[in-house]
Amino acid sequence: MPFRFGNLLCVLLGTTFFLLGSTSNADDQMKDIFDGKTLDGWEVRPDKDTAEHWSVKDGVIIAENVNKKGSNLWTKKEYTDYEIQLDYQTSSDYYDTGVMLRGDGHQVQLGISGSLQKDMSACVYAPKDKLGSYPGQSEKGTEVLKPGQWNHLRVVLTGKRIQTFLNGEPCVDYTGVAINEKGPIGLQLHANHHMKIQFKNVKLKEL
Repeated sequence: MPFRFGNLLCVLLGTTFFLLGSTSNADDQMKDIFDGKTLDGWEVRPDKDTAEHWSVKDGVIIAENVNKKGSNLWTKKEYTDYEIQLDYQTSSDYYDTGVMLRGDGHQVQLGISGSLQKDMSACVYAPKDKLGSYPGQSEKGTEVLKPGQWNHLRVVLTGKRIQTFLNGEPCVDYTGVAINEKGPIGLQLHANHHMKIQFKNVKLKEL
């Protein structure tokens, strides 16, 4: 039987809807690890003189260190391979924060690097790898950064591979060396400066 154009159109439309459905299903797999109301499932470390750094209001995690001490907000659960997405905003001129990937050792930097004194957003901080403080670098993060507005960070961690995306732009694709195989995820509030940072829509998909 001859192949008709209508048959081809049906095949193409079917393929398109399949791909759209696959994307939708992939997005649906992202789960909230912040409930928008409390810090249940999270813990502040160190907790002495820093627990007040972290609070929740109107669906947003607010991190502020008036006493200029540093702290991390850690998930109580440990993870191996995953994709994490979140939105963050800062009202501080100077801010030094980031996402700790599997406990201490490897971090996706957001804001000013204390050691380099320049913005290293979406770069990978990993001094444990002994390849320099920031072995995974890119200028893309600073190019697409929206100061004072909400920014969207996406990180994909598979094995030792770390991929970062800021506001939809691919930034770093780095393979770690001494990266932990498993650990909690942390949001950082660096010491030595007073800063205020907000996080929301913290979602994760285990891979």
